Amino acid sequence: MEPLLNGRGLIISLIFFLLKFSTAIEIPPSVQQVPTIIKQSKVQVAFPFDEYFQIECEAKGNPEPTFMWTKDGNPFYFTDHRIITSNNSGTFRIPNEGHISHFQGKYRCFASNKLGIAMSEEIEFIVPSVPKFPKEKIDPLEVEEGDPIVLPCNPPKGLPPLHIYWMNIELEHIEQDERVYMSQKGDLYFANVEEKDSRNDYCCFAAFPRLRTIVQKMPMKLTVNSCKSK
Repeated sequence: MEPLLNGRGLIISLIFFLLKFSTAIEIPPSVQQVPTIIKQSKVQVAFPFDEYFQIECEAKGNPEPTFMWTKDGNPFYFTDHRIITSNNSGTFRIPNEGHISHFQGKYRCFASNKLGIAMSEEIEFIVPSVPKFPKEKIDPLEVEEGDPIVLPCNPPKGLPPLHIYWMNIELEHIEQDERVYMSQKGDLYFANVEEKDSRNDYCCFAAFPRLRTIVQKMPMKLTVNSCKSK
């Protein structure tokens, strides 16, 4: 049994030695290599407060690979004078200057030499628009005490995550409990309204933290008629 164990130990030691030796081997500079992508961006979001937006593509190969890009399946050339390129690299930068929404799209990087071509994974560049509630006239809502009602929020679309708050015009939170609560969609539900719910400044606020943006819907007026007055 002991020789068998020693034999296994020798085999394991030999495997570790070969692995260590193989990782230490470097390919001589004179050996030609097909290009290989070694670094690339994934999803890049153009946040409005960033100085520039970098889309990365790095590759190795011998001879030194050259780079080209496609955008949405079509050749993409660096014709915009604002684009900053890097030597011996596919990486480029888009300064956050002026109108950049036309850069939005799905990119691919290609690194090539005489031995072949390497292609990156798809890189999506997103230029989010600033979310806004539509300008609208909201009619006052008049209900009877005890009625169930819903105040709709209908937040604008924007870069997630989205946080919704109900506040008054003084930015004080609307108190919520089992009777008054907010749905997952952001609407404010009243199981049964009370006279104290009457106010003219129910405001829905939509916050987009990744954009550092909060937008407000027009105030809504709610009047609750008391049963005692009848």
